[in-house]
Amino acid sequence: MEGIDVKHMRIFLLLVREKSASRVAFESGMSQQAISGYLKRLRDALPHEIFLRHSSGLEPTDFALDVARKFERILAEMDGVFQAEVFDPAALDRCVGIIANEYAQLSMLPKFVARIREVAPRVRLKVMDFDRSNHAEQLARGDAEIAIGFSTFLDASLMRASLVDEHYCCVVGERSTIPAQLRRVGDVGKFARVDFAEGVSHSGDAVSRFLAAHDVLHPPVGTLACYTSLRPFLDFNDALAFVPSAIATACQLPEIDFGGKPEGFTAAVAWHRRSTGNPLGIWLREVLLACLGEGRER
Repeated sequence: MEGIDVKHMRIFLLLVREKSASRVAFESGMSQQAISGYLKRLRDALPHEIFLRHSSGLEPTDFALDVARKFERILAEMDGVFQAEVFDPAALDRCVGIIANEYAQLSMLPKFVARIREVAPRVRLKVMDFDRSNHAEQLARGDAEIAIGFSTFLDASLMRASLVDEHYCCVVGERSTIPAQLRRVGDVGKFARVDFAEGVSHSGDAVSRFLAAHDVLHPPVGTLACYTSLRPFLDFNDALAFVPSAIATACQLPEIDFGGKPEGFTAAVAWHRRSTGNPLGIWLREVLLACLGEGRER
């Protein structure tokens, strides 16, 4: 173990997790040549083979996985010693993972990321799509610091804070003829309507229940995979859709107000319990809440 220091341990753990020297170079802000140098010193210092090369990248051996678990315990104890230090975002030089659903990527991340880059210019951001099935595991592994999504879809084991209370609004294309003909909710049944996949939309049955209460029972003519496809779709199809108000604003879609709305919902930020006191996570949450607060003030 001679010649193995804290930096070697961190690089080793990144290599085990990412299985790629180039991706580790990006996350650490180092050159690929430097990472190769660390990998060579690790191979020389450790008594058994640690990685097997494949066309897809580096595959850690069983020995490497066992060493990784020991390094994680050592680093966790060492990191705890330094947690009391003053946190300075401007001094950060690392990759930060953020999980966000499409709603957050369109309506929150642009301003949020701009503020992070303004205060912490050397931070490199890695944005990951929100996945209901594994976002909790990603946070637990440290792949990301926070997850932003619809509160209902966030894993129950996570800590969370509410960000915005949202509502659905009816939108159409810029050249649509529908607004001149739609005066009340019941009129929705006269026009083509599109919906969205459950993983994208929070609505579930909320929109359907709202429309059914006004005797609008016909199904949508199509289900889109994402919000970003809606605007080009409406450029060629005179139809309507129900989307969160922030999406209507982000995509610059005309809204139709006929006095009623489907039930509202909440967007929230979540984090793993073990990182509750982590200064980086605390700072990210504070910046996000500040950005949203500024938007509400206007």
